[in-house]
Amino acid sequence: MLSHQELAEEARITAPVAPAMADASPEDRFDRYTRLAAAAFRVPIALLVLGDREHPSCKSQVGLDACGMPHPLALYPRALDHGDMLVVPDIALDERFAGDARIRFYASQPLRSPDGQPLGTLCIADTAPRAFGDADRRLLLDLARMAQEELHRDADGAHDADQRALHDRNAALELAMRLRATAEQVVRQKQELLDAVLETVDVGVVACDADGHLTLFNRAARAFHGLDADAGLPAADWPTRYDLYGEDGITPLTPDEVPLVRALRGERVVDAGMTIRAGGAAPRRVLASGRALTGRGGEPLGAVVALKDVTELDASRARLAESGEWLRTIADNVPALIAYVDTDLRYRFANERYREWFGVKSQDMIGKTVLEAMGEAFFASRRAALARCLDGHASHLEIEEVRRGRTRVVSSTYLPHLRDGVVQGIYVLSTDATSAREYERQLHALAHSDHLTGLPNRRSYEERLAQAIARTRRTAAPLALAYLDVDHFKQINDSLGHAVGDAVLREFGRRLAGAVRSSDIVARLAGDEFVVVLEQVGSPLECERIAAKLQDALRPPFELDGRVVRVASSVGIAWSAHPDQAALAQAADEALYRSKNAGRDRASVLVAGA
Repeated sequence: MLSHQELAEEARITAPVAPAMADASPEDRFDRYTRLAAAAFRVPIALLVLGDREHPSCKSQVGLDACGMPHPLALYPRALDHGDMLVVPDIALDERFAGDARIRFYASQPLRSPDGQPLGTLCIADTAPRAFGDADRRLLLDLARMAQEELHRDADGAHDADQRALHDRNAALELAMRLRATAEQVVRQKQELLDAVLETVDVGVVACDADGHLTLFNRAARAFHGLDADAGLPAADWPTRYDLYGEDGITPLTPDEVPLVRALRGERVVDAGMTIRAGGAAPRRVLASGRALTGRGGEPLGAVVALKDVTELDASRARLAESGEWLRTIADNVPALIAYVDTDLRYRFANERYREWFGVKSQDMIGKTVLEAMGEAFFASRRAALARCLDGHASHLEIEEVRRGRTRVVSSTYLPHLRDGVVQGIYVLSTDATSAREYERQLHALAHSDHLTGLPNRRSYEERLAQAIARTRRTAAPLALAYLDVDHFKQINDSLGHAVGDAVLREFGRRLAGAVRSSDIVARLAGDEFVVVLEQVGSPLECERIAAKLQDALRPPFELDGRVVRVASSVGIAWSAHPDQAALAQAADEALYRSKNAGRDRASVLVAGA
């Protein structure tokens, strides 16, 4: 930052004083400086003012002719009294000024006589607040110095050499201003395009600066949370303000667990599960991925996190424009494979997830066909879906991939890129459905298994019995159904405790399963009630042999954690050449009842429907 002393010292120019210096009437020769100032700083108002604080007059001006444009001359006395470069980034926040409320930004550089006396100022003004850095200060100082030299020239003009030098300097400065204006326009257009993209994608994007102040909440993020960004809110209050919970949807996140906070600490966050319960709406399950942002010199700039809604996969499809490093930063943090292939099936875009999932760098994929980039096995399983998409129809498929020592279920959606009804290419969005499929498998196992013994439960038994009867009717093979109870199980529970009782049931189930064929079905119905479905049993006599085999397997003492328990069982078996589910179950139950009435530790066999 330039000091006031340095600025004042550089502003002291010792050129000859022109006789017309005291004349403050407008002159065209000074218009170049106000035009340059307005263009260089992209402000609507620029003035070259001469005179004392009581009688200021414009030597040249830009922007005061526009209808309704505020006039900054009211600030001239304060600028003249300041004696040095004066910069007011936001007049509304500065108690020293009470000018036109429409003037928000003001900067001026004094113009001096050779002996250092103030002659006036070169100033710029804007109707909106703005920052003003060292480079801006130097540029304003240079422009003021040139205008000051013009003021000091003799009335009959300066030497030709001085004029040529001045002309060259002006030309160079004008060129620099044009280049700067062009560069700023390009940056502005890119920022506008990025803002438009961020407001379009269905992935939530949240960012903060290095101090943890929220700076970005795009449209999707606002929809997720039902709120806009609160820049003044400390990170410690984010979980409460934005209703952030863990994957279970019940446990509130601590501030240190918030993905954006983790990214700000330098952690590379990948697929962090989180639940948003905003405003009483249905819980929204999201996966968060992000990283810290640093400048070219490695200085921390903040962090960015992308949020993918996995409660509805269709709502998480991101539509990407072609190329752009700004878009890639977002796409590379989305927890999905994102790609675009043209009608020749050549990759035109692929995000970094391809390297993580398949070990293929995205830059190595560009320009190659799907077959060339990913191999025959990958392409063959997707050939039909790609062909359907080229015909203008969306496709969806799930494929189990084994890559880099990991098995992953890849759920892919292929969307045709249509323009005027003609397919231009294919958008590809693939998500990792491994966890979801494993979760479904576990739910199925819980719904169909007995939690204590691990055997099929009543629901599973009824389904499998119905299937067995259907097979029997097709093959005309007889079927048998065995019911078993642990004799005096209540006494075991009461005398030895429920832990021993549970151990008895587990061992009872294990011995049953070991005593029958692998194709037979052993299930626990409830309590000490077990059942065995026996297919292709030729006769009631064979049922008696099976019953004896089951009891032989169950009679040896149960050794449980150093304790020996003797267990007996009553068995009832129903047999039928043309089985009906209800009749078979009734007969097996009646046979079991007979075994119990006969003194237990016995087996009875009945023919169902006889």
